[in-house]
Amino acid sequence: MFSPKKDMRELVLEVLRKDSTSISGVSRELSSRGVKLHRLELTGYLKALADLGILKEKDIKPAKVFSVSSTHEKSFHELMGEACNAFAAHPDDKATLAAYCLQTLFRRPVFDMEVRRCGFDGVVRGRNATTEERSEAKSNLVRQGYKVPNSDVPTIVEEDMGEQYIRVLSHIIVERFMLGQHVKETTQTRL
Repeated sequence: MFSPKKDMRELVLEVLRKDSTSISGVSRELSSRGVKLHRLELTGYLKALADLGILKEKDIKPAKVFSVSSTHEKSFHELMGEACNAFAAHPDDKATLAAYCLQTLFRRPVFDMEVRRCGFDGVVRGRNATTEERSEAKSNLVRQGYKVPNSDVPTIVEEDMGEQYIRVLSHIIVERFMLGQHVKETTQTRL
């Protein structure tokens, strides 16, 4: 049975971001991830996400096929990924900036899986967390229902990226609350 502590919405969106699929396909993928959910419950959940505009639903007889709507509300990690993309060029720089922002925001070491949720495959520059730091960070995520693999060692970014962090958070706030019209577009300089 599905545990309410897990983020079901994120699991479904991860499955459907790869490719549009039927209810059976979603069910198989969730089962492979250890989420056992009755087909009728899953169908109701997918229909509810479609009603909210997060998913698109298509009738391709004999099945209903679901895909992620282009207008769906982005997750925090997606917003973080977009913002870090805007302020860093190299994959390792993007991953390191994302890790720094998450580490500063959550006040703990950041696991690779969290950086991957932001959409980055680069290598995070920093030091590996100590056993004690890893244990505390892992217990925090496990309490929230996340499965953290034993092979995932969190990283602590020691580089000072405070200025970029402020830019990233500003970008996320402007994007999330649609405040773009309030942002000054250009800065005039005097000669």
